[in-house]
Parts: sequence; structure tokens; C-alpha cells
Amino acid sequence: MSIFHERVARAIETSKKYGGNRAKLSRALNLSPNYVSTMLSTKASPSWDISVRLARELEVSLAYLAGSTSQPFDVTDLGTDGPITDQAMKFFDQIAGSLREAAAMRGQEPTVDDMMLRWFKYGRRLSGFDKIIEWFDLYKAPGERSNRIEVLRMGSNSLSARTLGVADKKSLQYALDEVRDSDLQKRLLRAYRTAAEGQPVLTEEALNVLAPGHAEQIRLDYLRLLLPVTSDTHGDVIISYSKPLR
Repeated sequence: MSIFHERVARAIETSKKYGGNRAKLSRALNLSPNYVSTMLSTKASPSWDISVRLARELEVSLAYLAGSTSQPFDVTDLGTDGPITDQAMKFFDQIAGSLREAAAMRGQEPTVDDMMLRWFKYGRRLSGFDKIIEWFDLYKAPGERSNRIEVLRMGSNSLSARTLGVADKKSLQYALDEVRDSDLQKRLLRAYRTAAEGQPVLTEEALNVLAPGHAEQIRLDYLRLLLPVTSDTHGDVIISYSKPLR
């Protein structure tokens, strides 16, 4: 069987509309009920018109059926009117996921979705975040009796490093311990305790405070994601990843 016939057969089997029913597809093409089965079994070459209609009914591209691409969906189809098919959306999800993974492998800034996907994919272990570790801070998971959050590591590209102007965990710890806002300290500790129970915590935060050692008021609206993970070195820890809201 040629690649054309193999791919037509595969597309029929995976089609939500036809679900392997060759007779139904034949009737949709305004042909005899046995046409598609006969065409596949005899390896007959359909006319150009029928090939176009086959591709349209099966929601794949002619290039895919011809074997010139491994992607069933043709991006240029977006230039036409009508809804985007389920196959097209699946194709873009795959491409987007591959691009995000490639970006992470190069150490580029992740999205909140990237962080969540890695959390699930790598079994909630810190080792799964090695390639993007500079984009977040790491804290010891606080217990019920903890009265402060403890910084274990500060990422050189994390929002806190960019805000404070230095990637030094001692500076971050000092700012957290000495900030003159007891309500802020309590909210932080409460959020990290919640994350330590085992579930992600995603919140919108607004910061308006004079950080210790800084002459200017820090004003910042940001999205914060707390992820509980296990570290081979530190045990239970919390990833704190933030992105400014613009």
C-alpha cells in the first residue's frame, strides 16, 4: 500500500466524524458505498477532485496524504473562513508545547503554564526544573510552628532579584525578615504554609512597601505561583515563581 493509501486509511480510522466507517465516507463524497474500500484495497489512484474532497472530509492536508509532511494539519488553512478544527487545535497544542520545552531547555523565561506542566511531568521534583532554576526562588517548606519563611536559593533572573537589584539570598532574607509590614509577613507565611500542604498556590499580589536597605518604595503588581517540590538536597521545598502584571 502506498503512503497515500496508508494515510487515507489512518485518517479514516482516527476521524471523529467517520470513526473507521468507509461506507459513510464514500456516501459523503457522493460515491458508491464501496468506493473507499475498493480504492484502498486495489490501491487505485483517485482523481484530483476526489483527493481534494477526501482531504476536506477527513480534515487533513493534501500534503499530508501525499507524504510530503508528517503533520496532518496545514497551517495555510487558517487563511480560509470557518472554525478551526479539533485536529488543527491539537496540532497547535503540540507545536506550542514543543516550542515551550525548547525554550526551557535554553534557559529562557518560562510561563506559569510551563511551571505547572513541569510540576506534573517530573513528579513534583525540583530536578525537573534544573534548566529554568534561575527564574525562581527556593524556600524551605515552613511547618505549622515556623514563624518565618527561609530562603534557600535566589534565582539570578527571578522577579525578586530584578526588584532588589541583586541575586543574593541573604539580601532577600533580610528584606523578608526586616520589612516593616507585619500583615505582609503573616500573609506570606500563610501562603507558604498552604503550599507546603502539597498543592500549588497561584495568586495576584500587590506590593507597596519600603524594603529594608532601600530608599525608594517598592510598588509592584505581580502573579505569584508557589509549587511544593521535593529536593534531593533539602527535602520538602517551595518554588516561588513570579511574573509582573502589565
